[in-house]
Amino acid sequence: MADLLSFSDEVLCRILGSISKVKDLHNVMLVCHRFLHVIKSYNRLWKFEKKVKNMLQGLSSKYFLIGEPSLVEVENMVNSESHAPDEWMESVLQNEIFNQNLNENLTTRFYARKMLRYFRSCVIEKKLKHLMDLPESQKSILEGAVLISQWVQTEQEHLISLIEVELKLEDITKCVKQHLVEKSDTFTAKEILECINKVLYREMEFKVMQSDYSFEYFFIDKVLESRIGFPVTLCIIYREVAKRMGIYCEPVLPPKILLHRFYLKWNANPNLAGDTDCNQLIDPANGGSLHYFHPTTCPVVSTKEFLQRMVEYMRRIRLQSIRSGRREGRDRTHFQRRRNELCFSRLACAVSPDQTSSILLYAHLCLDLDVQLEDAVRLLQQVETLHDHRLMEKCIQKLNQKNSLVTKKVKFAHQKVIHLRSSSVKYAVGLVMIYKDSACKPPLLCVIDSWTHHDPDRIFYNVLFDDGDSSFVAEDNLKLNTNVSFVSSHPNIGLSFERFNGRRYISNAEMMTLFPDDEAFALSLVG
Repeated sequence: MADLLSFSDEVLCRILGSISKVKDLHNVMLVCHRFLHVIKSYNRLWKFEKKVKNMLQGLSSKYFLIGEPSLVEVENMVNSESHAPDEWMESVLQNEIFNQNLNENLTTRFYARKMLRYFRSCVIEKKLKHLMDLPESQKSILEGAVLISQWVQTEQEHLISLIEVELKLEDITKCVKQHLVEKSDTFTAKEILECINKVLYREMEFKVMQSDYSFEYFFIDKVLESRIGFPVTLCIIYREVAKRMGIYCEPVLPPKILLHRFYLKWNANPNLAGDTDCNQLIDPANGGSLHYFHPTTCPVVSTKEFLQRMVEYMRRIRLQSIRSGRREGRDRTHFQRRRNELCFSRLACAVSPDQTSSILLYAHLCLDLDVQLEDAVRLLQQVETLHDHRLMEKCIQKLNQKNSLVTKKVKFAHQKVIHLRSSSVKYAVGLVMIYKDSACKPPLLCVIDSWTHHDPDRIFYNVLFDDGDSSFVAEDNLKLNTNVSFVSSHPNIGLSFERFNGRRYISNAEMMTLFPDDEAFALSLVG
């Protein structure tokens, strides 16, 4: 069509003059109509993208002091174009986050990430609710596992889909079927199980991760690629392959004291030869071995109960990860643990919206960390028995305090907010530093986010570490990093800084107002 528009008027007239049939004229008109429709859609998308970008760029001046946009504002942005497809919003946000220079537009990217996380979380939560509302016979543990994986990875550029996971499971199933065909024309249920074990554990070498507590061993798509996973993920994979081979497995969970154990009670398809031993369980984390059990000790559980246990297991594994990675001499574990608990407690609310204990835990964490208070209040309001709960009152009170910073438009020039430099302040915000804690080998790199006078002669700096943590440290524990090739991946780096110039982080307008003299001082140190 682009070539057609480049033709001269004379050429176009000859083309139209050569049309001798009504059918040909109809086809030309149809192509033109479709082209105009594409142009209109593109124009709408361009206007929508421009509108979202303008909204993102205006968030920092309004919400800098509280560190996150209000839920109402985010919802208004998401619903700003009622006729725009959901894919448009996700596409615009992804472009702002992933398709830009990673050292530029950090503040816009910071708020775009928050928007993308909220947008995707809403979509996933709706899908989880729909899944849980289905009759038990129609619920899918596999779909639930994919949604849980998506929830924890909402800030990734690409979210794995259920279809992609199913295709990988089909490939495994084909291998099992091929082995059976080569072996015999008829086979029993146990022979199928033995073949599944052979393919999964001996040929493909699926195995349990024993020492690493990384989340990737939970995500079913990652486990299907690396073939290393935690017991719960291997259990789901085994169950899905067995189901495709005509063997129906029901999830069985031992008492919570054995939180890491996930078994399958198997039932053969009536069309298959061989009897099912109802007192045998499959242990997918142990090469698919069979174990005898008493039905009262390991009851069959519902899809909802299985997914609840999965979320709880993920939370426990995350705590183990934090403990194993604790830096000796720097106990920042408490805040980091609470922040990770926040993600999983909110996920637990999405999986079980009627579970009061999960909502209360989430609200407590929101109050403790001073984040997502609007969301906590909404969840508390959904449970009638919690309307008069003391926690509700505390959350609303704290939320009103935060909102007052926005509605009253507190001026940065207030003497309690602005930071004027004195001769005792050795460093400035935005500088990349070496943290000289003797317990950290090699030394850690960090970025100065703010500073304060502990007393007239002692300065403490709030620094952002690359692992997502932050801490106030004494000036004596910091050394200027002059050989800078470090780009921080701290999630809040864009709250205070607009870009990285290769030597230091340049403050955004709001940060420069708080520390008006630091820009010139940092420039004199490193340029």
